[in-house]
Amino acid sequence: MEKKAYFTFHEWIIIILLALISALINSYIPIKEITLHIGIPGPAAGMALFGGFIFVLWISLALNIVKKKLSGIITSIFIASFCLLIHPWYGIVSPSWFSVYAIFALLSMGIIIELFNFYFYSLKTLFSGGVSNLSCLIITWLAIGIHTNRWIPYKYGIFLVFIAFISGNIGLLLSNHIKNFIVRSVY
Repeated sequence: MEKKAYFTFHEWIIIILLALISALINSYIPIKEITLHIGIPGPAAGMALFGGFIFVLWISLALNIVKKKLSGIITSIFIASFCLLIHPWYGIVSPSWFSVYAIFALLSMGIIIELFNFYFYSLKTLFSGGVSNLSCLIITWLAIGIHTNRWIPYKYGIFLVFIAFISGNIGLLLSNHIKNFIVRSVY
């Protein structure tokens, strides 16, 4: 008896394609310049403002389309991998292993989205996008702060925590609307 793969070829294509879109958006939209232009300093202010659209949307969309456990987690790992193939995490190259934090940060996002989706479904639309974006942001802030001694200014920190929560939840809601549109279009 031949063992069947957990993900079909079609599902792998969806996961990889959505992760690639997320990584390309993260890498090629001038997010840092946008946040500086509107007067919000970093580090990682762009993740707070746009993390819902850059990461949460695509991880959640992969999970909503594939509808299998681990699809969100695997998507988040692919996003981190693609981002790191393009450039180091926040341009930090010393220590050389610093980019591992990207994997931890985005993996935390994927895990939280999956946990809410499969185990705390009633809270999914209220919290998972926001909590997952906050988790990714806080891991990134800590990593940058510890290794570069560059911390988010306090007066912006509280604001960015609030915005990160909102951005993450908007990304989640967008993924639900996109999934519903796809389902209606296909069926």
